[in-house]
Amino acid sequence: MSDKTAMNNRPHIFCDFDGTITEKDTLVYLSTCLGGGPEFVREIGEDLRHGRTTLRDAIDAEMRTVRLSFAEAAEILQREIPLDSGFRSLVEWSERKQIPFTILSAGFHELIRLFVPEESYPWVRVLANNIEPDTERGWQCHFRDHGPHGHDKQTSLRAAQNRGEYVIFIGDGFSDRQAAEVADEVFAKHSLAEYCREQGIDFHEYQNLADVQTKIQEFR
Repeated sequence: MSDKTAMNNRPHIFCDFDGTITEKDTLVYLSTCLGGGPEFVREIGEDLRHGRTTLRDAIDAEMRTVRLSFAEAAEILQREIPLDSGFRSLVEWSERKQIPFTILSAGFHELIRLFVPEESYPWVRVLANNIEPDTERGWQCHFRDHGPHGHDKQTSLRAAQNRGEYVIFIGDGFSDRQAAEVADEVFAKHSLAEYCREQGIDFHEYQNLADVQTKIQEFR
């Protein structure tokens, strides 16, 4: 931890959702298994990695291939996608310690609340995009902002820092890169860990959220 923690700045945990709180990415699952199919998703991913499309446009294109009702999709997602086994414990610990916990996602509020219902997780705030399921036109995305990611995670992190909070960010993928660049403390896995190494960003590598809780407890 840096000197900011030594000065007892209030911590604030910001956590990605897809592939971080969930063991599978809900958007990838939707578009691969219930939408455009594996080859379509692979091509979109290649375009994203090579800068031929933005994350916002990639998500929009993938979601427009999904034409199930929300109820149909919800039933499948809840059956097929498990939560990280350490998630509930991390949230409960943060609540006991009065450490704010915010899910910061390039995905969709409606999907997140399927897995993290407000009545079960009242301590958790969700900042995400919105989705409008449409069985004829495909699912329609409503993004939080007009930037290339559709949701600039840096905005929330910088606002917390301006309030004097010590920002802890947990993530795993492409949409988390900008957040990792400005967070005070970064927990990363998968492609986000690779990005942090390439960019020289200090981070803690983790396997699951139980690892994150153990590490935070060490310096709290």
